[in-house]
Amino acid sequence: MQHGVENTHLEKIIYEEAITGKTVTYGLFHRQIRQTAYNLRQAISLRPGDVVSISASSCIDYILTAHAVWWAGGVVSAINNSLHVDEIVHALDLIKPRYFIVDSTLYGKIPAITKASHHARSQNEMAIFTIGSEASTNWPPLPIVNLPSKEKGLELHNPIRANTFDARKTCAAILLSSGTTGASKAVMLSHHNLVAACFQLRSDNPQNWRGSQREIFFPPLSHVYALYVCFTMNLWLGSYVCLMPRFDLELYCRLMQDRSATLARIVPAVARMLGESPVVGKYQYPKLEYFSCSAAPLHEETAAKLRKAFPRAALCQTYGCTELSGPCVQSGVRDKEMPLSASGTVIANCEIRFVDLDGKDVGARGPGEILCRAPNAMMGYKDNPEETAKTISEHGWLHTGDLGYLDEQGYLYIYDRLKEMIKYKGFQVAPSELENIIIQHPSVHEAAVVGIWSSKEDTEIPRAFVSLKPDHGRRTADIQEEIATFVSTKVSNYKRLRGGVVIIDALPRNPTGKLLKKKLKEYDVKAQHAGDKLASKL
Repeated sequence: MQHGVENTHLEKIIYEEAITGKTVTYGLFHRQIRQTAYNLRQAISLRPGDVVSISASSCIDYILTAHAVWWAGGVVSAINNSLHVDEIVHALDLIKPRYFIVDSTLYGKIPAITKASHHARSQNEMAIFTIGSEASTNWPPLPIVNLPSKEKGLELHNPIRANTFDARKTCAAILLSSGTTGASKAVMLSHHNLVAACFQLRSDNPQNWRGSQREIFFPPLSHVYALYVCFTMNLWLGSYVCLMPRFDLELYCRLMQDRSATLARIVPAVARMLGESPVVGKYQYPKLEYFSCSAAPLHEETAAKLRKAFPRAALCQTYGCTELSGPCVQSGVRDKEMPLSASGTVIANCEIRFVDLDGKDVGARGPGEILCRAPNAMMGYKDNPEETAKTISEHGWLHTGDLGYLDEQGYLYIYDRLKEMIKYKGFQVAPSELENIIIQHPSVHEAAVVGIWSSKEDTEIPRAFVSLKPDHGRRTADIQEEIATFVSTKVSNYKRLRGGVVIIDALPRNPTGKLLKKKLKEYDVKAQHAGDKLASKL
């Protein structure tokens, strides 16, 4: 990739850790990458093609390690450090890394992981290293180079300068798919995929991607969101990113003010907090230009509240998936007239089409399943040719599993998830349609609708899970009946909430804010009626 695309000054700070205050400059970070790559080759015998899994909280050394692995010819596998032990074991057995790098957040889980993982138990299959400055452990520290910022004349070693490879066929990163609608799969992204995604995004909308940007980033670094924001675009453009290891509204707002943030990348759950919490009003955001919301569709009600709270900032959205190395659709400050419920327009060098359940084209107005063909589309799923063939057609069209359509201005609207569509006696019911109605009820805070099987009716039926506003002051049974009646007055007979309305404390979400409907499908309603909380069942 072109180096120094925005002529970034070598002494400009590009990364900062929100908790520790550690920073690194553009020039220093590039030197650290090369020297650390050399050390990885010399100290731990990292070879081209070796897979290195990283599971840690958001920190500068995480990103440094990833780039050093790439520079040395290896493959970076990012695993969420907040996963349950069983989920991490599944990831390691699926990815089969040669090295596993962790920080203090996982020290206590390592014995259980190595005991349960078939891959970890295999002799000489996986070595464990640590990053961070915490107390010593049973695992050696990774040989990361932290050079003084003013050091001059450092000899730089490029361990792979004589190594030639086909960027289209060489895997650079392995990320896990969300697994919210099925078993997790290991998505393989090539070097060509990652570089292409950067050029596509910047070529489509340079105002969205420039070196003068400043942001506070809270999603986990294991997510594709971070891959294209923090690992590739940021380092290419020389923009500033402050890394938050976990989201805290007060700290986030204060950092947005103190670090003069120009944009905020958020998810719907955070958008709602920013639109409703009085904490937001305690700080000033004079440099904030726009919000970019990802991970899930943004309801119009939430969007309207956010726009009211930040009247001078544009509200933008992006749409994509791990299999596309990030977004294939984006909007920006230029899209001032874009409807609140739209996701944006298709990015440069990307094609999309819409098909029905039989694979026949239904035209731009659809709605139909969104298929995408572009250079940022994944290589495939690791060791899973069957799923790869189902996802990518012989002509290169990638099935996203999302239903959508384009309006006359070319804006994309997400209709629903294909796998989440409810089939009631042959009729198709879109959960998002019912959710948009339910949140209009004055007592409702959030809502999610899923399909459950009814043995009595021998079909799927819609069930709503609802969290209430704190000041609703109503009996649960009354609100449940009222919500069901409220929906029935606004939809056709077959769309009614025949599965009932379940009141819960909060909807289950993953660290990026994506709703975990799979958890709702598994929820024991009988136990809930007996007094259990939803949180205890997840």
